[in-house]
Amino acid sequence: LRCQSVSNGTTKRELGVLSAAFNHAIKKHKWRIENPCLKAESPKEPKGRVRYLTHIEAGRLLQVTTSPVGMSGKPLTSQYKSPVLRDFIELALNTGCRKAELLNLKWEHVDFSTRLLRLEQTKSGEWQTVPINEDARQVLVQRMRLRDEVCPQTPWVFFHLTSALNTEVGGRVKDVRKAFSTACRRAGIENFHIQDLRHTFASWLVMEGVPLFEVSKLLRHASIQMTERYAHLAPDYQHDAVASLGFSTRFQHTEKKGGSALPE
Repeated sequence: LRCQSVSNGTTKRELGVLSAAFNHAIKKHKWRIENPCLKAESPKEPKGRVRYLTHIEAGRLLQVTTSPVGMSGKPLTSQYKSPVLRDFIELALNTGCRKAELLNLKWEHVDFSTRLLRLEQTKSGEWQTVPINEDARQVLVQRMRLRDEVCPQTPWVFFHLTSALNTEVGGRVKDVRKAFSTACRRAGIENFHIQDLRHTFASWLVMEGVPLFEVSKLLRHASIQMTERYAHLAPDYQHDAVASLGFSTRFQHTEKKGGSALPE
């Protein structure tokens, strides 16, 4: 019945919590019962969603953040243009960072000499590093120049350029969700969320032939299993893996050269 009102993933997590509660009561409070959750059939949780942009879609999305236009094709006023959205999208596409990781990024965590970002607030709760490619470096340099012009003292990479209600110049940008949704709608991109920028980063790498193990490291996944959702985007990887075996070819060559086949 519960599965009819919520997703399988939610049901599975709730069942886990309930099972832990029964185990606690049995071990700590000496309840003389059997954990009923052990016999319950756990629903299958669907594989993680993978939605990514094509390079054409990404270009169109970046274009509307720079020169927003309405449905008629006419330019819109500046109120529709987010001063940070384009830089945010470009960094996300080139680093694979999560939204919170980018919006919490401080200048002290940007190391141009080693071309690394040091992420303090990550999903795992641990310090992690992310390599900076040339496109990401250019975005960061532009933001540093903008910081020096507007508010040299701000510690944030993504900061407010003007003051408004509950915001001040140099203050941290806390969210770009609304501006992002508006940009996707005006770019004609459907069913795409901010988290999907990270999926796009991973998908592009896999389609370029980067091994899943390397992609897993760049995404900072806890296990390779989390990265396998992208495996279908590299349809030739299994063929490449076995192409070097060539057992049949070598067998035929040996048979002709030696005049006899190997015994069965």
